[in-house]
Amino acid sequence: MKHYFTRFSLIALITVFALSLAACGKSTNTETAATTTPAAASQKPTAQTDGKITVQDATGTLELPKKPERIVAMEFGFTDILVTLGVQPVGVADDDSPDLLMDSVKAQLKSYKSVGSRYEPNIELISSLKPDLIIADINKHKNAIAQLKGIAPVLVLDDFQADYNQMLKNVGIIAKAVGKEEEGKKRLAEHQAKVEAMKKKLGATNLRVLPAVVNPKGFFAHSDHAYSGSYLAMLGYTDPVKNTAAYPQITLEQLVEANPQVLFLMPTEKETIVKQWETNPLWQKIDAVANKKVFTVERRDWSLSRGFLGSEKILDDIVKNLGQ
Repeated sequence: MKHYFTRFSLIALITVFALSLAACGKSTNTETAATTTPAAASQKPTAQTDGKITVQDATGTLELPKKPERIVAMEFGFTDILVTLGVQPVGVADDDSPDLLMDSVKAQLKSYKSVGSRYEPNIELISSLKPDLIIADINKHKNAIAQLKGIAPVLVLDDFQADYNQMLKNVGIIAKAVGKEEEGKKRLAEHQAKVEAMKKKLGATNLRVLPAVVNPKGFFAHSDHAYSGSYLAMLGYTDPVKNTAAYPQITLEQLVEANPQVLFLMPTEKETIVKQWETNPLWQKIDAVANKKVFTVERRDWSLSRGFLGSEKILDDIVKNLGQ
């Protein structure tokens, strides 16, 4: 199912999100062990009574005895959301490379302890930080969740496979979990205002636009099921790959067939497979190439930091390159 959003649907989504931040309901004591993402509707903030905080995450109901003070973020998107809410994590899974954090995130992030790879987190190190909340991804960390729960309560969300819609829901859930509902509402309003203002600066949106991560071995399109692809669809652009996977790897021949009019490339290294493709006559048959609409953007901004700061930087880049 395609994620093409109109101005009305974006406003409706924002309204639902804002209401979910303020919603209260009865908590349950059950938790289901899920290895796949459940319906997004089940992931919503729930009741807070007697200092306890109860939220619904991607695996069920999580009850926190009090507002958490020492939080470990296991994904860049969670770090983006936390600092946006004015919360400083004590630990961040940054793949041992602070350079993978957005500049705007680093500007708000004080000292933290790196807990290593997002794919293979350092459990011992996480434990040594004595966290009272760990925020993990249901896909990337599914094999570590049991160990993490032995350290502290774990808020499990869908981040790696999240689209823009799910990111907004994640902000609401995290805001509730860390006792920052009002800050979440205020930041949401600011985000909505910026999106609406920046959209007015865009040129024609009836274009086939494709974001993609490129490395030395492959070209990985970000379809409208992925975070950046769905965000572009919300702005009115068309996804040329029409793939149900979030990050399909495609060949040069498939790229020519999709024929994007604009390419936003996110290289992982200085030299990627694109250098090889540029020597192939097929490369010149792509509209984006022929019309000099191939732009290089930062992967940390467009793919890793799935939060308000990340999406606002994407919009800045789009306006810079495609604005009126």
